[in-house]
Amino acid sequence: MDARLHSVASFIYTSIIHCGAAARRSNVGTPCNTRDMTDQQRDAEQRAPARLAALLPRLERTRREIARLQALEVRQLAEAEAIAAEWTDAAAPSDADLPHRAVAAEIGAAWRVSDRTVQRRLGEARTIAGDYPATLDALAQGRIALAHVRVIVDAGLPITHPELRHEFENAVLDYAESTSASRLAPVARRRAERFCDETVCARHARARADRSVRVTPLDDGMAELVAVLPSMLAFGVHDRLTRLAHAQSETEAAARAEDAATLPAPRAVDQLRADILADLLLTADPAAHIDRVTDAATIRAHVQVTVPVLTLMGGEVDDPFECAVGAGLVPIDAPTARALAAEAPGWDRILTHPLTGTVLGVDRYRPSDQMRRHLAVRDRHCRFPGCRIPVSACDIDHTLDHQFGGETRADNLAHLCRRHHTLKHHSPWTVVQRGDGVLEWTSPTGRAYRDAPASRVFFAPDVDGDPVDRPLWDVESQRAGSPRTERRPHTRTVPPWVTLSDPVVGDTVTAESVMVGTATA
Repeated sequence: MDARLHSVASFIYTSIIHCGAAARRSNVGTPCNTRDMTDQQRDAEQRAPARLAALLPRLERTRREIARLQALEVRQLAEAEAIAAEWTDAAAPSDADLPHRAVAAEIGAAWRVSDRTVQRRLGEARTIAGDYPATLDALAQGRIALAHVRVIVDAGLPITHPELRHEFENAVLDYAESTSASRLAPVARRRAERFCDETVCARHARARADRSVRVTPLDDGMAELVAVLPSMLAFGVHDRLTRLAHAQSETEAAARAEDAATLPAPRAVDQLRADILADLLLTADPAAHIDRVTDAATIRAHVQVTVPVLTLMGGEVDDPFECAVGAGLVPIDAPTARALAAEAPGWDRILTHPLTGTVLGVDRYRPSDQMRRHLAVRDRHCRFPGCRIPVSACDIDHTLDHQFGGETRADNLAHLCRRHHTLKHHSPWTVVQRGDGVLEWTSPTGRAYRDAPASRVFFAPDVDGDPVDRPLWDVESQRAGSPRTERRPHTRTVPPWVTLSDPVVGDTVTAESVMVGTATA
């Protein structure tokens, strides 16, 4: 994982820690002296949670009512689409599109919005009402939001068979009711792969043909440069730009400490990324305008990839509907995953059964490299409910603070982005770990929110033995009861470029086992 994962020790806190009842029930921080607070501050702190607790039910009712009205609008738009379709059937072939345009123009004029927007909404409504009725019912009942509906519909676009689409809808709907739309998106995409008529490889090959670079003029002498690339290349480019930007930022900070008067104002990381991108493309020399960064050429991109074991094997046992997952939790086609695996400097086997290798605690503050890898795969993103900031931009936080006896163990560590790291330490929000990676957050009003890890996996400790000569998996139980395919056990060994350790328990690794490594570019 990215070496820049920060520990709590590097986090500098400057805010005033909440005190009173909130501080007493917090498991981190040191209560401040109440004599330093004014009566007005104490009164505000005591009143705020009660007022917020009274307001929350009203806000929830409002959201449910908005969702109900949005579902009603979808149904009405679907009815308008049906009117346009009936009109089209009676029109001449040369005028087949005009009824839809006319209906969209009528609604657009009434709504005072573009008829093109309305026509797009008509098509969306037809798809939702016709192909995802259970999802629309959930929206009408306020169990999900319109954003969830759009995520489900977008993820299900490659599924053409009605029965498989219905299976997919049922598979994601329960999860949608318990998470945010942003967290639902990668899960829905991965589950949709199991029901697609076309394999990931075929769709990737078609999408790859559309790669491009385009520029769009903006105001004030600016322009937007957009590159459409395979996901691993895109995330690799962004990661390398970020590493170069941080290196340059450190160099500038050191120079400014010696001679701040003659140097320009410091640049933000976003600005540095943009400047370095232009330098790399226009000069092909990252050091041309990056002062004193002599090792810029040695900074390489790192992209974490999680690959099912069977995908690494390839050949006749390759599952065309099983996909690897890369940075950003995006599916990767099998050939790309195997190519990245061949170049990865090291891999760790991950098993779905916790008995095969829970990471042990260590008697120190900073987590070990193995523990960092374990946490990165378990969490994948910030563990505050609804947040999807990737672990590469998060701190590893001790749930129970180290200074209060919190151990450096996987069951006392979790990734938090800087925003929610600060919130945990400097507000009445509290968090405890409930086992199996589940975090339970308690809000200032006393509400509890559970956040389960995106991937319930554990690293297996290495043991002696030659893994290449032994069968390591049994896929008979994968997707038990699935009507699509029948899985059979096999004993094919892994390719020579993959190094595995023997299983801790028996000789069987489930097909849900994955390989996690960092690919460089």
